[in-house]
Amino acid sequence: MPTARPHAEIVELQYLRALAVLMVVVGHLHQAGGRFTGADLLGGAGYVGFGGVDVFFVISGFIIHTLYRSASGPSLGFALKRLNRIFPLYWIFTGLAVLGYLVMGDSLTRAFGELDWVSSLTLLPTGQPPLLLVGWTLTHELYFYLVYGLALFLPRRWRLVAAGSLAGLTGLAMADIIQPDTPWERLALSGFNLQFLAGIVLAEWRQHLPATRWLAGATALAGVALGIGWTASFGLDGLADSDRRALIFLPMAVGLVWTILAWQPRWPHLVTAIGDWSYAIYLGHLLAISVLGRVLAMLLPQGLPATLLLFGLGLAASLILGALVHRFLEQPLLATGKAWIRRVAAPDRP
Repeated sequence: MPTARPHAEIVELQYLRALAVLMVVVGHLHQAGGRFTGADLLGGAGYVGFGGVDVFFVISGFIIHTLYRSASGPSLGFALKRLNRIFPLYWIFTGLAVLGYLVMGDSLTRAFGELDWVSSLTLLPTGQPPLLLVGWTLTHELYFYLVYGLALFLPRRWRLVAAGSLAGLTGLAMADIIQPDTPWERLALSGFNLQFLAGIVLAEWRQHLPATRWLAGATALAGVALGIGWTASFGLDGLADSDRRALIFLPMAVGLVWTILAWQPRWPHLVTAIGDWSYAIYLGHLLAISVLGRVLAMLLPQGLPATLLLFGLGLAASLILGALVHRFLEQPLLATGKAWIRRVAAPDRP
């Protein structure tokens, strides 16, 4: 039976990142197929790929708690490392999205004058999505980092109590017993909190996960079936309510993370590499798909062949773009940021 290993050796986390980002890419390829090439290849079930975001949230909870569960208190390094991880590459892709608007005018989902620059540049909750549409998920990531960082001020024995309290308040909001009104309140009590907290639970029980691998697998299968069944029945409209979506995808996200961590499979090196590229792929895949979709729409008649070509080329383009950006932009940016952080903050954890 597999045994739990130190964080530095948890290659399964890269497998999970790869799985999550590929799910999101397939979801957006499916959406682009209906928009640009006119064929609904996967039906409503194709939108289950957007559950990759929920997998990312569970992964984040697991990683942060694995790294910092034993921290004696808060540190400046914790905050700076999280900001360094998210913002530099995000701002670059936001700049590319601005160029896209300037080139294509108002042909995208919103007119240039309708863009919310506060949310686009800071990822603060304003009630409007950022220019780079996938940025809404980073707002939830940053909120989780903020809450976890504040919890580090508490004695260790009270931190899990605080996590349970957040889960309880989130549940009350999801049940409409508490009714958040402002964007900040909706963020603070979002159903996505439960996914980050589920990752914390998995980290707490990490040493015992291999002994529960059959239960993990059953949870994953049931969760995937629920996600596919829901999206097949209700399509994209079924994901419009964020709390309902978080609840529907929660068993799938937790089950997939739990299963891979418990079974500790060994997959090809390419999967690990895609995990390394996952953030760059996540930020850049909509750009690649959007450009490719427009080109194919001009060159080919709508139908199944064009849609299949969009899927194949779109996936390849997203992976290649992610690999190049990771190698030549993301890694240098992270290294520069880490060097600066070492100068201004006492080192705590990698």
